[in-house]
Amino acid sequence: MNPNYSIYRIHKKMAALEKLYDLDRFIKIDNTPDQIRKYYRINNWAYHHYHSQDGFMHFRISKNGYFTDEDIYYQPDSVSQYIKPGNVVMELGYGHGANLLYLAHCHPDANFIGLDLSPLKCKEIPSNVTAYTMDYNDLSRFEDNSVDVLYAFETLVHNTDKENILRQVKRILKPGGVAIVYDYCLQQRFESYDPVIQRAVSILKGPACPMIESLDEFNTLYTNCGFQIEESHDYIRDTLPDLKRLERSAAKIIERPWLAKLLSWLLPDMFVVNIVIGYIVFDGGNANIGSYYKWILRKPDSSK
Repeated sequence: MNPNYSIYRIHKKMAALEKLYDLDRFIKIDNTPDQIRKYYRINNWAYHHYHSQDGFMHFRISKNGYFTDEDIYYQPDSVSQYIKPGNVVMELGYGHGANLLYLAHCHPDANFIGLDLSPLKCKEIPSNVTAYTMDYNDLSRFEDNSVDVLYAFETLVHNTDKENILRQVKRILKPGGVAIVYDYCLQQRFESYDPVIQRAVSILKGPACPMIESLDEFNTLYTNCGFQIEESHDYIRDTLPDLKRLERSAAKIIERPWLAKLLSWLLPDMFVVNIVIGYIVFDGGNANIGSYYKWILRKPDSSK
């Protein structure tokens, strides 16, 4: 689809959404730890129903251009390539624990640490997994140079002080250790977009999230925190099959105004906003407004 046509579609959809909702309700949701915890609790059913019955919470990367259930493993499998026997591996924001448990099963000779605001709900936690219910913005309990591999999928987006957490990540990583990040960014700075696109982005960033940084801002942040950007790649085109699926589901509601208004009256804003996001997220990705990046960040090894 032509990116310019997607921008036109966003303008058209935003006009329709303004008639249905007070969109400021969704934009003003804050991102305190309590609100983040509340958001995921409210949307627990939706994540299981629309993302993965197995508890994975990230977008699928479809390399063949078609949506399949197996695409959900692309991100954890990319992390798996960096894990060696005896490694200490940490996940920031494990969510339902699907990535953590999957990788721990794949690498029984490595030790895994998971951090999240909510407890890991699993009847049998593998012996090589330790889960902490905590805010990962404070990693002071972990020693310097103690982690070989760290990964974070779509969770840094919730942080208002990314520099703080990235400097702590660099501290706990061993020299030569690697951090693998999958997250959203804007192709350009927020201020460069027209007012309608800015309003759309203010919703697309998601509830309980601050404004999304641009690619240039992210790259500058990583290097300023002392990381070497070993690899970066935009997977937004590969997420479009997943985003299109979400758009179709949302359209079944949004394009029936009576249903959209009824659900808005019955359901919490933190649930309804995801329907709105689903309605416009495909066009945001296709128009190259937002990107879905993987970064491989290496802590320099001063001994070499």
